[in-house]
Amino acid sequence: MSSLSYNDLYRLFKTLDQNGDGLISPHELQWLLDSMKVSSSVDELQCLVGKTSLSFPEFLEFYGTIAKQEKEGENESDNDLFKAFEVFDKNRDGLICDEELEEALSRLGLWDATGHMDVKSMIKAYDANCDGFLDFHEFKKMMA
Repeated sequence: MSSLSYNDLYRLFKTLDQNGDGLISPHELQWLLDSMKVSSSVDELQCLVGKTSLSFPEFLEFYGTIAKQEKEGENESDNDLFKAFEVFDKNRDGLICDEELEEALSRLGLWDATGHMDVKSMIKAYDANCDGFLDFHEFKKMMA
């Protein structure tokens, strides 16, 4: 979820507030989800929101909670990915070279010993700074 500005959130709130009462009801949230082809019930939305309707300040707080949970999920995912990166980065220099990649793939049973796999080409495909290594951010893109 990208970070939305206050004005973006206000416009979204006004769009969702179809009856113009200054509150977003679960029915109005359901309209949004239905338009996105996401099935949900009014009861589910009421449980998610925690009340019958949201004012604009409550909507901002709700959005902030959702954004925070998403960010925490990203951080958790990055931690797991970093652990995987460390499996490849045998010498712990923060970079994966072709030898380390080949060795890790072999240990995982993923190395094609027939010569059909070329680790230099694999690294080159994701080596954004062209240094011949994969740093964590390049590894992350490779794993995406």
